[in-house]
Amino acid sequence: MKISKLLATAVLMSLAACAVKDDKASSVALGLRGDDTPKGEATVNTKDGGQPGQIMVTGAIVKIDESKVNYDEPSDKLSVNPAIKITYIAGLAADGKLTDLDPDHKPMSNLTKSETILNEVVSDTSYVVFGCTDDQVDASYINGLTKKEVMATADQVGSLTSAKVVFVCGELKTTAMALAIKADTLILNSASIISTAPAGMVDIGANKLSLIGKNLIRTIGQDADSNVLPAASIEFNVTKELMAGTDGTLHITSKGGDIKKGAAQSTIGTSDQQKAKDQQEEQDLAGRMALDATR
Repeated sequence: MKISKLLATAVLMSLAACAVKDDKASSVALGLRGDDTPKGEATVNTKDGGQPGQIMVTGAIVKIDESKVNYDEPSDKLSVNPAIKITYIAGLAADGKLTDLDPDHKPMSNLTKSETILNEVVSDTSYVVFGCTDDQVDASYINGLTKKEVMATADQVGSLTSAKVVFVCGELKTTAMALAIKADTLILNSASIISTAPAGMVDIGANKLSLIGKNLIRTIGQDADSNVLPAASIEFNVTKELMAGTDGTLHITSKGGDIKKGAAQSTIGTSDQQKAKDQQEEQDLAGRMALDATR
């Protein structure tokens, strides 16, 4: 299947957004805590593990934290809604230890992002269901709308789904180079959207977001003997609101691929395993700012 012109545009926009690394006035890198803030340039060691995909979170789920008084840049005051948790980790190197994170792969946030398609889906007359049972499709959202049948194949080159309302329940896996979901209202109900595409993209945007239960968006880099590619990037944009009355959560995470076992002579020991585990826990990033309900 060929990627549509619209999806190709979304890919280019996402790649362009990820390329903006120094515009601190409009975006903020959500770095590691304490002394573990990544430093230095990207590694070129072919025996290093892969980098996580770039995570970009934008819109109404990002807010200025007015309580912060000590900061270096205005963008340092940005924080993510506490319902949204972000984690990222690089893959294991040939020696079995965690690869250092490239600072350019750290998550970023932005207060706004304009998407023409999110204006267009407001007047769409269709809805889409991924993996939901009849009782998980709230009839109040679909009155007057027509169900759109969507073929979800894991190995397709690219996929763009757009509709007035999109429901996602259960597990949705893909190896597609690009996966895009655009909706006026997006309902995630215990959903797991997982991409194992190397250096691809998951691009999800909605005007209004409803979270039910524990939800997950994850990209996982593929293991390799050397020269491990980054995991797919993630863009998550909510232009208007996290809908009132929703008490669910969303975990957005990306992990780089590992150097395959046997690609190096050395092996990882118990102490190194614990160190790797501790480092991963320290890379857990979570937004702790409540969303303004009057937004």
